[in-house]
Amino acid sequence: ADIIGLQEAFRTMLDDIRVRVPGYEEIGVGREDGKEKGEYSAILLKRDRFDVLDSGTFWLSDTPDVCGSCSWKNVVTRICTWAKLKERETGREMYFYNTHLDHESQEAREKGFALIQSHLADRRKNGEPFIITGDLNAAEDNPAFANLKSGTTPLVDAWREKNPSVPVAESGTMSVFTGRRDTEKIDYIFVPAGTRVIDSEIVHRNRNGIYPSDHYPVRATVEFVP
Repeated sequence: ADIIGLQEAFRTMLDDIRVRVPGYEEIGVGREDGKEKGEYSAILLKRDRFDVLDSGTFWLSDTPDVCGSCSWKNVVTRICTWAKLKERETGREMYFYNTHLDHESQEAREKGFALIQSHLADRRKNGEPFIITGDLNAAEDNPAFANLKSGTTPLVDAWREKNPSVPVAESGTMSVFTGRRDTEKIDYIFVPAGTRVIDSEIVHRNRNGIYPSDHYPVRATVEFVP
C-alpha cells in the first residue's frame, strides 16, 4: 500500500510495524498527551512516493486544538490525524485523513465526522482530492453518514462502490479474531464522488486461522480524475 491508516495503534505497535515494514514515514501522535501516550490514529506513507507538505492531529471535541479534550458524551478521547501530501512523480497534491470515532456516543459520531468534513473543507483551497479512512464505529445506515451525498463535495464508500451487491450480512469488518463476516461494517475508505475506484476489498486473509486484528483491513486502489 502507498498510504495506510491505522487505528488503535500504540507506540510499541508502531515501532514493531515500522521495523517489519520499512520504507514508510509515520504521521501521528498519541491521543492522551499529543506525544506518545495512548492510541494513535497514525498514517503511514511511502517515503519514495510522497512528500509531506503539512500535517497534524486534532481532537474530536468542541475544542479540537486542546490536547486530550472530550465532548459530546465521548467515552474516551478521540482524534483525527491528517496530512497534505505531494506526489513526487506528478507534483499533484492531496489530503489524507484518518480517524477512530467513538464506540458508544451517537452524538460523538455525528459531530466528530462533521468536524472532520469541516476541517478538510477549510483546507482544500484548490479542490485537492482526498481520502478519509477510519474505524467509524457506525454501520452503513448510521445517521452520522446522512450528509455523505450532499454538500459541496459528496463522498462515496470505496468498498461499497465496487461491491454494491454484497449483502449487509456478509459485509462485516469485525473479525473478532474468529473469521466471522456477519458483523457490522464499521471500517471505511471514503473518497470524493467521481473518483475512479479501481478495486476494493475487505481483506479476510489469516495464517492458520489466526487473524492479526479483531478488524479486517479494508483496502482500495483509487485514481483521482484531474
